[in-house]
Amino acid sequence: MKTLLKTILIAPFALLVLGFALANRSAITISLDPLALFDPPLIFTVPLFLPILLSLILGVLLGGIAMWFSEGRHRRAAKIHLRDLERQRRETEELRREKNLPPLPPSTMIG
Repeated sequence: MKTLLKTILIAPFALLVLGFALANRSAITISLDPLALFDPPLIFTVPLFLPILLSLILGVLLGGIAMWFSEGRHRRAAKIHLRDLERQRRETEELRREKNLPPLPPSTMIG
């Protein structure tokens, strides 16, 4: 079911990207030396869609990495809370055993 949903979502996007690439095939010249106006030493001739798509991909990757680093404290807090929850669950089970009470049903345990 997940793969079907992924296919349904990704296929139209891939067709749009393909259509964009086919519509923007004209060649452009990219110079990597902004100071040499008349005879730049580093020149690349690429299709127009290539720098656009590469910049979008780079932006998505950099944004994802930035979000991953910025959410690190939330992941750390979640890990600490899960560790505390496990410790409290073990403590509850030990106390129930000491008082000879039946163990908690599995549906009430988290984790």
